[in-house]
Amino acid sequence: MFGRYGAGHEVLPRVLHISVARYRPDLPQPGQPLEFLVSIHEEGTGITWQQNITVDSEAERYFLDTTQELYLWSLNKALTPRLAAERTRQLGKRLYGTFVGQEGEKYLAGIEPTAILLDVDETILNLPWELMATAEGVISQQTPFGRLVTTRVIPRPGRNPLQEDAVVRILAVGNPTGDLPGGEAELAALSRLQGAHSGCKVEVTTLVRGEATRARFVEMLVAGDHDILHFSGHGSLNPDQPETSSIYFADGPLSADSVLELPWKAPPYLVFNSACESGRAAGGKRLASAGNHHNGQAAAFLTAGVEGYVGYFWPVTEVGATLFSIALYRGLFEYENVGVAFLKARNRAARELAEVGDLTGYSAVLFGDAASKHRRDLAQLV
Repeated sequence: MFGRYGAGHEVLPRVLHISVARYRPDLPQPGQPLEFLVSIHEEGTGITWQQNITVDSEAERYFLDTTQELYLWSLNKALTPRLAAERTRQLGKRLYGTFVGQEGEKYLAGIEPTAILLDVDETILNLPWELMATAEGVISQQTPFGRLVTTRVIPRPGRNPLQEDAVVRILAVGNPTGDLPGGEAELAALSRLQGAHSGCKVEVTTLVRGEATRARFVEMLVAGDHDILHFSGHGSLNPDQPETSSIYFADGPLSADSVLELPWKAPPYLVFNSACESGRAAGGKRLASAGNHHNGQAAAFLTAGVEGYVGYFWPVTEVGATLFSIALYRGLFEYENVGVAFLKARNRAARELAEVGDLTGYSAVLFGDAASKHRRDLAQLV
């Protein structure tokens, strides 16, 4: 109530949390109707609105089949650019209609959010939530949009910001297998960020091509204390054994389960895993199982204590990944807000790659806080 929100002052920050939670403790069984509690809360207000929904087998089949169609399209199989665009629109509208619906839309009608945090249950990370769309368009292309994950797994502690200095240290790995020159372009763009940026200094250390081995990567983690980790190379998701999902260094794969063994002093604030399917998980599984097996790369880094994680839901093209990465980092230090920088990069990729049906702008996933410091309770006092 003391914020400077009047005429001539700042825009009122309105951060929305939309939660899709499975409230049953057991994992879903094949063919079972899926029950969820959907809630919407605006930060700084006293009420959280809720509704119960059930996803029947027909709707579940549609979500899975259409997601798979778009996966195959990302591999240059089936569909056409026009059909791919139509599938993304249809899938996005049905996701919104199913999980938000008419009642949720009534709640949202009078709100223009400055950021949306979608809190997704760990068992449904296999759906492309960034496609959710109203009649006005794709939500994630209109507002800073980040995913949070509802899980029954306790994550490891992250970095302590009270112990941080004014240096942003970036470790960047590019084209370790030698067949993705676009990865080196991403590192070149990162290297150009070195120097002073409005109160902080950026330092970039790179590992490229044959020198980017797992052993050398581990040495760099031990020797340094990195705030951002960027990997640009090949990645894969194994839906049947997601703990073996990997990113590939010059001397072989680093699996999801191996992430917890990485010897960093503290996990980075941000990991950008610029690799295929690095932001996706298998359906119907925990973020991490009782045997400490992780449901893909995103799950592994998040449970390791990383606060922000960027990856791609589908296979990503080299052109798309390069364009998105360069735009994101340029915006990150210009806006000093990862949510806004991500929105700008997403929209640029969607706009410039639309003609060929490249899904990079839809496929990019941000796990973490897309609202940054823009909060109602942090507004400047009169």
